[in-house]
Amino acid sequence: MKTVIIGGLAAGLSAASQIRRERNDAQVIVLEKSGDVSYAACGMPYNLFYKDKGVEDLHALSLEVIRKERGIDYRLHHEVVSIDPVRKEVMVVDHGQAREYRENYDFLVYAAGNRPIRLSLPGFDESVYYFKTLDDTRRVKKIIYEQAPASVILVGSGYTNLELADVLCNMKIMPVILEKAATILPAFAEEIRAKVLELLEQKGIRLHTGVDISEKSGTVVRTSSGDFEADLVIVSAGIKPISDIFAAAGCELGVAGAVKVDRYLRTNLPDVFAAGDCAEHYVRQLGRNGYMPLGPVANKQGRLVGSNIVHYDAMKMFAGIDQTAVFKFFDLTVATTGLNERQLLEANASFVKVSVDTPTRGAFPGGGMMRVLLLCEKGTGMLLGAQMIGQDVVAKRLDVLATAIYKQMTVFEIAELDLSYAPLYAPVWDPLLVAANKAIKAI
Repeated sequence: MKTVIIGGLAAGLSAASQIRRERNDAQVIVLEKSGDVSYAACGMPYNLFYKDKGVEDLHALSLEVIRKERGIDYRLHHEVVSIDPVRKEVMVVDHGQAREYRENYDFLVYAAGNRPIRLSLPGFDESVYYFKTLDDTRRVKKIIYEQAPASVILVGSGYTNLELADVLCNMKIMPVILEKAATILPAFAEEIRAKVLELLEQKGIRLHTGVDISEKSGTVVRTSSGDFEADLVIVSAGIKPISDIFAAAGCELGVAGAVKVDRYLRTNLPDVFAAGDCAEHYVRQLGRNGYMPLGPVANKQGRLVGSNIVHYDAMKMFAGIDQTAVFKFFDLTVATTGLNERQLLEANASFVKVSVDTPTRGAFPGGGMMRVLLLCEKGTGMLLGAQMIGQDVVAKRLDVLATAIYKQMTVFEIAELDLSYAPLYAPVWDPLLVAANKAIKAI
C-alpha cells in the first residue's frame, strides 16, 4: 500500500504517522513545498520575543525523527503542481534538485493547508510582510532585530494581528490596526468585544475600522480614513484554502472554497482524502460542513484519514467540531465555543443570552475578573454557545462548557456540576455555576 500526502504540516504529518503506526509495512511519501516540517504556527507571534531562539524551535518533530523513527519518506521543497486521478499519480517539482517527476499512489491525501489573502494594491510588494508561515516569521523577526522599527501598521484585526499587537506593543513597537470591516471579532458578542476594545484604548493602540486601503507609498499607507505612517507593515487580512490544483483535477469544492469532504473525509475523487486547513470541517450543532481552520482540527482530521486508509473497509466518521477557539490579548484570554449569536439569529433559533462578571479566584492574591456569556435554548435550557473573556483561568473553564455542548447538557445540569474549589483556583461559587444559575432564571 502506497500513500502520497500533499502537504506535510499538521494534517499531513498526522495522517502519515497514523498510517505508519498501524501498518509498518506501508509506504508513505510526504511532499512538502516549504523547507519546514510540521510546526506549531500558533507559537509564531511569541517567538518574536526571543532574538536568539530560532523559529525552528516551533517544529513538532525533527526531520531525522520523522524519517528514521517513524519511517516516513518526508520530502522538503517538493511541490505538487498537478494531480491525475485517472492514472493515480501526481506531478512533482523538486525545487532542491530543479527537476520534475511523477509519483504514483494507491491512496492520496490532500493536506495542502491555506494561504494568506494578499492585497494586490500599489506599493504592497516585498516591503509588506505577511504572517502565516515560519518563513514569514523569519522575515519579520529579521526586520525587528536588524532595523529596530518603532511603529507598525497591522492590516486586519483577526486573532493573529491582535496577538501580534500584544507582542509588538510589549516590544515597544507601537501598532496601529486598520480593519476593512465595520467591527472586530464578528463571531463574538458585543459584551465580549467591548472588553477587547476597552483594552485597546487603555494600551494606546489605535484601531480604525471601515477602512479601505488604496496604496502604500514608502512608509505611508494611504486609506479612506487618512494616511498612516509606520516603519513596518504586516498584513493578516484573512486566509483561503489552497485548493487550486485539486479543483483543476476535478475535485469538488465546498464551503469557502475548501475541498468538499464527506464524514469519512473522502473527496469525490477515487481513493483521495482531504484534511486540515484546505478541507471542510463538519460542525456538529449545524449538522453540516463549515470552515474553521485550526491546529487541533487539522491534527484530528489527519489522524482519522490515516486510520481510514488503513481500515478502508471499516472507516470511521469524523466526529466534527464545536467551533472552540481561544486567544490571548495582553492579560486577557478571549474564548468561544459552540454557536455564536449571529449563527443563532440566522437560524431563527429561540434562545436567551446571559452574562455575568465574577472574580476568578477566592480570597487569594493573583486572581482577576472574568465575564462569562451563555447562549441557551429557550425553554429547555440546552447550552448552545458560550464565550468568555478575562484574566487568570479562562481557557480551561471554557473547555468545561465545550464538553457540556458536546454532551448536549442544559444549564440545569451545568448548575449541578461538582467543580473543584480552593481559594487559589476559584471562588466558592465558580463563575460557570453563577452564569448557569442566572441562565436558569432567564429561560
